[in-house]
Amino acid sequence: MIRRWLGRRSTLLLVVVITIILSQFSFFAPIRDGLRVAFATPASALTNTGTRFKNAFSVLFTVQDLARENTELKQRLLAREAEIASLQQAKGENAQLKKDLQFQQTHTDLKLLPASVINYSPSSLYQSITINLGTQNGIKTGQAVVSQGFLVGKVSSVSARTAEVWLLNNRNLLTPVMLTDSQTVGLLKGSIRGLVVENIPLDTKVEKGTQVVTSALEGLYPAGIALGQVEEIISAKEEIFLTLRISTPVNPSNLTTVFVVES
Repeated sequence: MIRRWLGRRSTLLLVVVITIILSQFSFFAPIRDGLRVAFATPASALTNTGTRFKNAFSVLFTVQDLARENTELKQRLLAREAEIASLQQAKGENAQLKKDLQFQQTHTDLKLLPASVINYSPSSLYQSITINLGTQNGIKTGQAVVSQGFLVGKVSSVSARTAEVWLLNNRNLLTPVMLTDSQTVGLLKGSIRGLVVENIPLDTKVEKGTQVVTSALEGLYPAGIALGQVEEIISAKEEIFLTLRISTPVNPSNLTTVFVVES
């Protein structure tokens, strides 16, 4: 068996030697080229296959890197958006506090008690807020509530620690007001058309932008607290009184802090 194996090995070695010797002659060129092509094709196929696998893994790793970078960028973007939102909130609060301070400085006769809004009722006809002060803090029904220098409502009910405030556009609330240009007194209330002032005599000269403030009529509110300005006359020609639509810069849904007028 060993002899047979040695014999085969010797024969193979002899064939290789003869092939090498013959490859030096020109007549052996076609055979040599054929052998090269035969061996080169599988080698080329293997090389191409290896390159494809390498490219596939490269693309896979690139996609993973891009996904990771995308996630990191999204996290940074969310953090930046949160930071911007916080800065905008602080800016809004500072602007509101500045207006509240100006109101206090121009109404030194009024004693104001700050309160936080803890609930907001979004009903379009019966809007109200709840504040974190009650009878324990000296709050009483009927007290005016202001924010940013404007009247926003009146205390409607009180418990020991909280109070409900009817907002100006609440249909249950009637507010005596005055047009600053003519000193004409009317009644402000909420309606489906927004804030309106009724009972203004027909001969009253009213212009857009006329300021509207509280009236001391019946002693319900301190006089001179701003409410807003006239936007338009909305009454019909056949009516015996003018009806005015009023706008106010205060958005009730954005209220976070208000002041209760104690005296």
